[in-house]
Amino acid sequence: MIKNLMIPSDGSKYSQKAIDFGIELASKIGANVIAVYIIDENTTYSYDSLEDEGNKILHNITKKANEYGVEVAEHLITGDPLRDMKIIAIKTNADGIIVNIHGKNDAEKGIFGSVADRIIKTFEIPVIIIKNEIQ
Repeated sequence: MIKNLMIPSDGSKYSQKAIDFGIELASKIGANVIAVYIIDENTTYSYDSLEDEGNKILHNITKKANEYGVEVAEHLITGDPLRDMKIIAIKTNADGIIVNIHGKNDAEKGIFGSVADRIIKTFEIPVIIIKNEIQ
C-alpha cells in the first residue's frame, strides 16, 4: 500500500496532469504527497527565477492537495534531478512516484522524457507514468 506518494514537477504544462492525478490518487488511498521541484545544478537560467518558480509550483500543489484533505511535504533543492529525486524518495520513505512522460524539453522534441525513462529503470518503488498529448 502506498502511504507516501512522490510527485515531482519540472514546471512544464505537461506536469500538471501528473500533479492532478497524483493528488486525486493520494486522496482516494489516504496517502501523503511528497512534492518535489529540483533546480538542475547545470542550468544556465537564473537561480532566483527558478527558485521562485519552484516555490510557486510547490505552493500550488500544497494548496490543491489541502483542498482534497491530503498532507504535503515540499522539497525544493538544487541538484541532479534523478540522483536527488532518489535521495528524497529514500529519506521520505516514498513508496510510489508519479511522473509525466515528457519534461519541459522532451515534449518539444517529441521524445520520451529522459528523466522519466531513468526513473523507470532505476527506482525500486512503483512508478506511475502519465501520458500527455503533444500539441
